[in-house]
Amino acid sequence: MSPSGFSYPRLWSCTWRREIGGDAGNQSATPAAVARQNELLEQYLRAGTTVFLDSTNVEAHIRAQLIERARRHGRPVVALRFVPDLETCRARNRLRPANRQVPEDTLRWQHDLARAATPNVLLAEGFTAVHQVDPAPTGATVSDALPTIRFACITDSERRHAFFCAAASEAFDRLLAAYESDDDLTATPFEFTDPHLISETRKWVADKQRDSDRPATVMIGSVENGQWVNWNLAAVPRPPVPSH
Repeated sequence: MSPSGFSYPRLWSCTWRREIGGDAGNQSATPAAVARQNELLEQYLRAGTTVFLDSTNVEAHIRAQLIERARRHGRPVVALRFVPDLETCRARNRLRPANRQVPEDTLRWQHDLARAATPNVLLAEGFTAVHQVDPAPTGATVSDALPTIRFACITDSERRHAFFCAAASEAFDRLLAAYESDDDLTATPFEFTDPHLISETRKWVADKQRDSDRPATVMIGSVENGQWVNWNLAAVPRPPVPSH
């Protein structure tokens, strides 16, 4: 998934630093670049135009300002969450021109903040939706990459039974919507953090998609009265029962 492939306007902070300060790495031009970015963002929001804002946004107070702008104009605001591992960030940082390289302590700080901004955290902040964009394995092409997925917890009205499901990101909203009209069941976004569980679930969803040629949904397991009663991910040991 590449931002450069989006057909709607893209606001990129580095562009404004280059135009204002003569160099995309000129951090002294950042305040003026942000002001210009926000000016254009307001114009697009007032016009009801979908716009892609390409900036790091790892700090909660910065995200809050963007969410507030969108709400003032009655617009949804969607987060794309990219969290490559720290060594990948370091390797890419070393390949940047000297004036664009990020200091090691800043890189680690940004990475820690990005990891802490989980989908559940971002939804609680006010984002309309959050899409996890996982990096493809080294050497893989886009077509080789496994689908991005999201998890949901489906509970009954008494919260005695819970079903943990996963869906390809493009099918996730439909998964939640399927339960909106049912008074006895509630579906909410959920996050598993075990990398092995996530990886195996992505493989499972990919297999299902290949079989059906459409975005797939799978049920990982179910809980009754605080105990696992069903677990369908054979390659992964049952984790502790999540709180939900």
